[in-house]
Amino acid sequence: MGFRQVLLPLVTSIATAGSVTAGYAVLGPPGPVGPGGEQGDRGIQGIEGPVGPAGPAGLEGPEGPAGPAGPSAAFKDAATADYVMPTAAPGEVTNLLSLRFRAPTLGWAYVSGSGYCNVPAEPTATHYAIYVSSRPDAPHDGALPGAAFVRFPQGGSMVQVPFSATRVLPVKAGANEVFLNFQNFGGLAGYSCQGNLVAFFTATKLL
Repeated sequence: MGFRQVLLPLVTSIATAGSVTAGYAVLGPPGPVGPGGEQGDRGIQGIEGPVGPAGPAGLEGPEGPAGPAGPSAAFKDAATADYVMPTAAPGEVTNLLSLRFRAPTLGWAYVSGSGYCNVPAEPTATHYAIYVSSRPDAPHDGALPGAAFVRFPQGGSMVQVPFSATRVLPVKAGANEVFLNFQNFGGLAGYSCQGNLVAFFTATKLL
C-alpha cells in the first residue's frame, strides 16, 4: 500500500514530463527570425574570361559623295587662217596668234609656237623676234628663253624663215590665254607670217 502510493505520483510525474517534451518538439510554433548579419567584404575580382566570338557584320552604309576630279594633263591648239602682216614700225609688237583654254586647276602650261615668215628683199637690215607671251602687246625683253630671234644684213634676198618658240607659263583655274608675238626691231615692211600654237596643261612640274 505504501509502495503503491509512492509509485503512482512518480509515474504521473514521468508521464507529464514526457507529454510536455513531445508537445514542444512537434506542436510548438517556430520562433521569430533573427536579425540579418552585416554584409561581408567584397571578394577579389576573378580573371577576365576569354573574348567571345565576333557578332555578325552590320549592314553596309550609304555610299558617300564623289570627290573632286584629280589633276589632269591636256592640250589645245590653234593656227592662223591666213598670213599675218606685222606692223612696219621700229620696235612695234604685232600679235600673230592667240590661244584661249580653260585649265581644270592651278598649274602650268607648256606653250610652243612654230611656223614661218616671208622676209622681203629690202636694202635695210632684217631684225625681228617671235616669242610666246602672256600678253598680246608684251615686247621681247632680250633674254626671253625659247624665242626665235632673226637678224639679216641689209641687201639680202627674199627668203622664207621658219621659227620655233616655246615657254612655260603659270596658269590659273578657269580661263587663260597665251599669245604668239612678233616684234619688228628694224621697222621693215613686207613681212608675212603663218604659224600655230599648242598649249599643254599640267597641274605639277616634275621633281
